[in-house]
Amino acid sequence: MSQKREPTLWKNLILFCGLFFSGPVLGWKIFLPIVLRFGGATPTPPAPTITRFAIDYSATPNLAHLAQSNLAIVQPVLNSDTIRSLQAGGTRVVAYLTIGEVEPDDPALNELPPECILGQNPNWGSYYVDPGCPAWQNIVSERARNLRNAGYSGLFLDTVDTAEIFTSTQEAMANLICHLRSEVGGYLVQNRGFTVLKRTANCVDAVLYEDLSTSYDFATGFYIYEEQPPEPVLAYKDRLTLLALDYAPPDRPALAWKACKRAKDLGFVGYIAYNLNLQEGGAFCDTIPSPQPYQATTQGILRGTETIPIYGINWFGIETPDRAPHGLWAGRSVPDFLSQIRGLGFTALRLPISPQVLERGYSTPGWAQSNNYPADAYEGLLYFLDEARKANLYVLLDFHTYDPYLLGGSLPGSPFGGSYTKEDWLAHLRKMAEIALSFPNVFGIDICNEPYKLTWATWKELALDGARTVLSANPFIVVAVEGVGNLSDNGGLAAFWGENLTEAYYDPIVLDESFPPNRILYLPHTYGPSVYNQPYFDDSNFPSNMPAIWDVHFGRMARQYPLGIGEFGGRYEGKDKTWQDAFVDYLLEKRIRIFFYWALNPNSGDTGGILLDDWRTVHEGKMSLLRRLMSP
Repeated sequence: MSQKREPTLWKNLILFCGLFFSGPVLGWKIFLPIVLRFGGATPTPPAPTITRFAIDYSATPNLAHLAQSNLAIVQPVLNSDTIRSLQAGGTRVVAYLTIGEVEPDDPALNELPPECILGQNPNWGSYYVDPGCPAWQNIVSERARNLRNAGYSGLFLDTVDTAEIFTSTQEAMANLICHLRSEVGGYLVQNRGFTVLKRTANCVDAVLYEDLSTSYDFATGFYIYEEQPPEPVLAYKDRLTLLALDYAPPDRPALAWKACKRAKDLGFVGYIAYNLNLQEGGAFCDTIPSPQPYQATTQGILRGTETIPIYGINWFGIETPDRAPHGLWAGRSVPDFLSQIRGLGFTALRLPISPQVLERGYSTPGWAQSNNYPADAYEGLLYFLDEARKANLYVLLDFHTYDPYLLGGSLPGSPFGGSYTKEDWLAHLRKMAEIALSFPNVFGIDICNEPYKLTWATWKELALDGARTVLSANPFIVVAVEGVGNLSDNGGLAAFWGENLTEAYYDPIVLDESFPPNRILYLPHTYGPSVYNQPYFDDSNFPSNMPAIWDVHFGRMARQYPLGIGEFGGRYEGKDKTWQDAFVDYLLEKRIRIFFYWALNPNSGDTGGILLDDWRTVHEGKMSLLRRLMSP
């Protein structure tokens, strides 16, 4: 293992300073600026390229896993024989060393004067330490020497970000790092601390970008995809080895794959840790396979060779100014509702949302919070998706409206408008797709609810932009595209909002070959007389006249293209019952098995719900109807 070697003259200078000044700490503090002025410590000769690294903080690291890397980052728990064995196989073994924080149970905390403590880390409970504190410098230097004497190839310098929080300490932090290079040498890896990197780049061998693309959300307890700017370290890619550490549990393969792809594209050597504590294993980025994608086919939604049954229900409320699923005011929790939904035979939810729930800072009502729903709407969305996962329910995220006050008969009919721009819409679609990386039960994004104010030609181009945005962010899900209204050819027969795919039959959406195939799912909406009494509902031949109308509006699409029904429903009484019975017959005949009934909610004014007004009792007539569609 190569180490930094100081020229004899520099060794003598260091020795002189250590003897001349009153104590070793003062000696290196005064001498160090001279070293830095002349360009820092002598650069290490070129080392073997790091192509894999691993990190394991457990008390008994997985040695077989570490041996597959050429850089292993560990807590200082290995004995000298183990270290030598790994090194003999070509693995550098570097030991963890905190230089910007001290743990509450660390004996060093009692050795530090109060003025050395800068504050407490709210996430971990550790204490920020001033790197310019002489007592702390002594402790760090002694620990570094002991680790190198124990045989470790170098040091992993953690908590350098203290200098990001307390900017006045940046020079002292850089001095401390470069002193460690001069004093103990070896292979040094700096974890983050990008503001001091311009001072330390000649003093370290590698920089690790923790949370380059994923992070742990302390508020929710979820691992989420959240890209951080790479620019702070890319300027050093020709001088340093760039490492990326991201987090993704083993049951979140899409999240891991996406983070690894980005790391590779940016020139980082990537590693995925399964847990924030870095004690539960991980995976090398070059071993993570592409996950099985969801695919939209004429036979249904597939994942690999498995057909995923999508027997769905809409549950609204999150898209409204309440920003929480309706019905919690009845004293029921989200898990309670989801258990009932799954027990009724539904396998999927279409979840309407609006942009506010994709951002932090918007609150949820007291009636939701009193039933264990998070106070923050964004955290609530993540909570809902995870509870749906636990209940074995698939989810289609529905961009329902860009304004939570434009709903029902006031729906905007377009994905953007007013001060809300196309760029805003695409950014929120991207956010939805990235959220889906963390929740493998989210199988798709419905990119705009009922764009009835657009022609098919206009909506088709926007839908292509939306699909490209979604699939660029997450290539493993499907994109649901609804029909338009009556501004395009409707076969001379009035269509409901979102129903009209007449022109799509001969002018379909086609993505170019740079995007994965089988990702577009057509998802029209249609309703019966309880929503609006179309003229053809009064035809003397009703409901026998309906199949020909449905064929024109969307049904013939199902012969060639993946198609489901995003919304249908009604009061299920009188003529509306006749319509719904006929429509289910039609779906069975056409073998259209993907559906989302509107709605779970009894407070849908023109349709009612699967649940009655007490939010508990089931409408047995509607469920008897839908069970016909749920049969294999």
